[in-house]
Amino acid sequence: MSLFAKNVMKMLNKFFSTRLELNYKQLVKNLNYLKRNLGDKTEIIAVLKANAYGFGDVLLVEKILNQGIKIIAVADFEEGARLRKIGIKNPIIIMYPGVNNLEPIIENNLEPTIYSLTMLKKLINIAKQTNEIIPFHLKFDTGMNRYGFSQFSDLDEVIERIKSQKNIFLKSVFSHFSSSNNIVDTTTTINQINNFKKLKQIFNLNFDHIVNYHISNSFGVLNFPEANFDMVRVGYGIYYGFNNSKSKCIASLKSIVSQTKNIKLGDAVGYDRKFIAKKNMKIGIIPIGYADGLRRSWVNKGLSFYYNGISLPVIGEISMDSCMIDLKEINNIQPGSEVELFGSNRDIFDLCSSLEIIPYELTSCLSKRIRRVIV
Repeated sequence: MSLFAKNVMKMLNKFFSTRLELNYKQLVKNLNYLKRNLGDKTEIIAVLKANAYGFGDVLLVEKILNQGIKIIAVADFEEGARLRKIGIKNPIIIMYPGVNNLEPIIENNLEPTIYSLTMLKKLINIAKQTNEIIPFHLKFDTGMNRYGFSQFSDLDEVIERIKSQKNIFLKSVFSHFSSSNNIVDTTTTINQINNFKKLKQIFNLNFDHIVNYHISNSFGVLNFPEANFDMVRVGYGIYYGFNNSKSKCIASLKSIVSQTKNIKLGDAVGYDRKFIAKKNMKIGIIPIGYADGLRRSWVNKGLSFYYNGISLPVIGEISMDSCMIDLKEINNIQPGSEVELFGSNRDIFDLCSSLEIIPYELTSCLSKRIRRVIV
């Protein structure tokens, strides 16, 4: 993009009252930080599920691929098809396909994850009706008790059915850590790693072609390097980083003050008169509400916007399209003044801690009304 085009885009972005600013340089730093913690033989699968955790899959996918990433993983068919529609040719793993949408997944050159015997049988039936070889991935449950074949009861039948078919091609076998962020009690993760190593050994004995193996997520990359097999699947580490000097969250959520008001002692603010002014005060109206991802329950948990480093608490009920803040008699705040929910004033981890949520919950629930922009 030319300098002129960048300046035009920057100017246009200012027209959007509420926006999620994404720091491209920080995204590159986060990816490089992950790469430095991996061996040369371990490949990164970039996870862009849930609209890239709310940061914007269409906006970020090419930026991520330009950093040498070759494989993408998403949750479902719709997410994969959206990336195909904008011209992405790279392999895209569908991690949680439904049994009834295997056909469109295959038709769109997407690679399904098979995690049950029902799905495996369906895949084989589809393969029998085509002359093309269908690539796919297998997921085993090694202890999380979520998606995946049972490692112990399903294994023999899974291998037998796959080996008997010529039109399906097993690309990888994977599982998922339940608590790789826990370095105090590592028992569960170590058990999962050991279970997965047994799986790896059995599959290597049964298949002549190269099968890739992956179980590590972002925290697994750092905390359990012995589990960084052929591939790792990372999303958190790309978007949120690890909250240190070299790896940080790429985003800042900003909005503006749409209107200011002076209210008197005893005046109510918002629906149901939940806030009553205890003194004469100045308030601001911010054009972001629960339709944009702010929960009404957060008002009593430290939800604030920031202006030049000053915390301005949200008061009264959050409305569908707006919320109100206490301006604390700051005289230079005017309509159009910029405020920030998280970013340089307050990092996303501190905010989420006070709200008693995790960063995933916050960003993945931000609505499409919020403009995502790369800065």
